[in-house]
Amino acid sequence: MLQKLSYFNLILAVVYLLVYLKSGTFNSTAGIFVIIVFSWLCLRSYQLDNYIWKVWHYLTGAWGLYFIGTIIYGIFNIVGPAIEYNFMSNDTLTYLIIGVVFCVSVLTHIIIYFLKNYKELKG
Repeated sequence: MLQKLSYFNLILAVVYLLVYLKSGTFNSTAGIFVIIVFSWLCLRSYQLDNYIWKVWHYLTGAWGLYFIGTIIYGIFNIVGPAIEYNFMSNDTLTYLIIGVVFCVSVLTHIIIYFLKNYKELKG
């Protein structure tokens, strides 16, 4: 499952980049890059059958959580006015769907991968 989730996150990162990112700021570009690197690290761990995290795993995982936090903050800032003004365009709805799926997928990926690391350290 971890391998499939890594591939899914790689695809979602590219989709999120293509659909949403019209002008890339450092935070958004680096955040997507970090998600890609974290997914690659997970796939590499799967190939080597070694799930023990190193410094790069913690750095990319922390930055990935920060990036997902900014996406969630943006989603709340979009949903609030959309409800207040009772209007939501198709572009906004597309962004919200992709953003929510991307956030849930990355959070699930980080949690499952961290738990696998924790079990390997304990066992």
